[in-house]
Amino acid sequence: MKYKALLIDDSKPVSYFNKVVLERSNKFSSIELASNGLEAVSILDSGYTADVIFLDINMPVMNGWQFLEHYQQRVLNQTPIILLLATMPRQAEQDKLASYPFVKGVKKKMLSQEMLEEVIDHMILV
Repeated sequence: MKYKALLIDDSKPVSYFNKVVLERSNKFSSIELASNGLEAVSILDSGYTADVIFLDINMPVMNGWQFLEHYQQRVLNQTPIILLLATMPRQAEQDKLASYPFVKGVKKKMLSQEMLEEVIDHMILV
């Protein structure tokens, strides 16, 4: 089975690197990129349905927290979201994440093949 992904990150180099990792895995038929939460909302509102969303938190326009809040209120069939962060969240942020059951994991910012296998095996297919 091939998957569809949405990468939301304001860093073009990070997005490019992560897109290459997804492409090289040969497990994704479609990969959309958004540089902030508002662009991601627009992509999703256009009818794009992702099997997994990779989300950064610190972004301009609409940050990751704002995206999560919007997503929770507007989307009924919620796609698993994996946060990709430069640093692991503090306790207060971890507590906040508990209110978003569709957030299935928090990973270091750069994807790897091993991390991707774990995401597919344990987070997408549940």
